[in-house]
Amino acid sequence: MRYFWMTLAGMLLAGSGGYAQQPPQQQLPPQQQPPTTPPAAAPLDPAHNRLDALLLRWEQEMTKVQTIVAYCTRTSVDKTFQVAEVYEGTAKYMKPNLAMLEMQKREKEPQKKGKPPVFEKYICTGTFLYEYVPHDKVIRVHELPPPKPGQVSDDNFLSFLFGMRAEEARRRYELKLVKEDQWYFYIEILPRFAADKADFQKARLVLTSKTFLPRELWFEQPNGNEVKWDMPKVESGADLRRTDFTSPATPPGWNLVRVPRGSEASQGTVPPRIVRPKP
Repeated sequence: MRYFWMTLAGMLLAGSGGYAQQPPQQQLPPQQQPPTTPPAAAPLDPAHNRLDALLLRWEQEMTKVQTIVAYCTRTSVDKTFQVAEVYEGTAKYMKPNLAMLEMQKREKEPQKKGKPPVFEKYICTGTFLYEYVPHDKVIRVHELPPPKPGQVSDDNFLSFLFGMRAEEARRRYELKLVKEDQWYFYIEILPRFAADKADFQKARLVLTSKTFLPRELWFEQPNGNEVKWDMPKVESGADLRRTDFTSPATPPGWNLVRVPRGSEASQGTVPPRIVRPKP
């Protein structure tokens, strides 16, 4: 099973509110199955290609990252109903595979007395993913598969942001440097694989020119809806410890529910490749 985290959030990932469930995919004949390996890409040529030079520099800078705390705002736009929701919060990340995302909905009107705030919370311990479901007062526990050797996680945006090699990024995505100024680099991302195309049809990553850390991640879902992560403050080298990402205590009145491996699809609780708002 493959995971697309946060934008870190996707960044830290990816995206984003609740976990979006993917519909079952129709089984195709073997001759019609999509390729399981990335298509070949032209060799990197940093001496003559500006984007290649930036990708290699970005790869180098990301090898230095051990911990990150990002203060972020996520805006999701439903194009059908012309409705936008805004969540604010914090994403934390520690190599190689520890993460936490806490977001609270920004209400348009003052909260009614006694009404609890709408929030989201996810904790990745490296072995398990804890998904808070406030409506049901449940914490779902998903067992995670081990990452590939040398990767932060599977081939997804978390590894894309903080661990994927420049050559692998070129193979997996169609990348284009659309703009740069004294503050930022703007990179357009198009998916090459059917699995990635089920998550998004195009994206834009904005990197800070001094640190190569993400400033913004925007993507358009296959249905046309949009999600934008804005990260005005990203602290690399934050004082985080492994104990910050341990299994959470169950709040009073809540239940801890372990989701058996292999049963997520039938129960509608598949952990996301991309974190995004529920419809």
